[in-house]
Amino acid sequence: MKRKNLVPLIPELVPGPLWGRSAHRMLGSKAVWKSQIRGDTLANSKNCCSVCKSSVGRMTCHERWGYDDGQSVATLLGFEIHCSNCDLVVHAGRAVKLGYGHIVISHLCAMNQCDINDAAAILKEAMNVWMGRSKKDWTIKVACSLVDRYPELAALPRFVPPSVAY
Repeated sequence: MKRKNLVPLIPELVPGPLWGRSAHRMLGSKAVWKSQIRGDTLANSKNCCSVCKSSVGRMTCHERWGYDDGQSVATLLGFEIHCSNCDLVVHAGRAVKLGYGHIVISHLCAMNQCDINDAAAILKEAMNVWMGRSKKDWTIKVACSLVDRYPELAALPRFVPPSVAY
């Protein structure tokens, strides 16, 4: 999104057809996810949120995806650590549905040094992008640098759950 250059934190809503297609889900509780990917990412971030630098509470290993809207290709680019509030903002659609909308807005305002109207505009833009992306069929790829580091991720593009209508 264009706003990424202007603000440090924006929602990155996963297109509906890609729900459930993730390295975490594919690898599950296997050691490669828990100790290698999550462990490496935590160590690289010094056990702090990659966005707000908080070290409070449980940290989530977030999958960073890039979307080529023209080719309908979603590429796993890397991983970063999120605190619970930053993770709620990144997954704002789910967070709002679960009743955490007030935290999403509050944290968006705090992190982006903006008011409620600006936060609402950021959410609206993310939702518009999500709606467009959710109408497409996607191909999944993994960045070569990640496969080199974690060969188990090579199986990710073949990990395709049953289709769901969105």
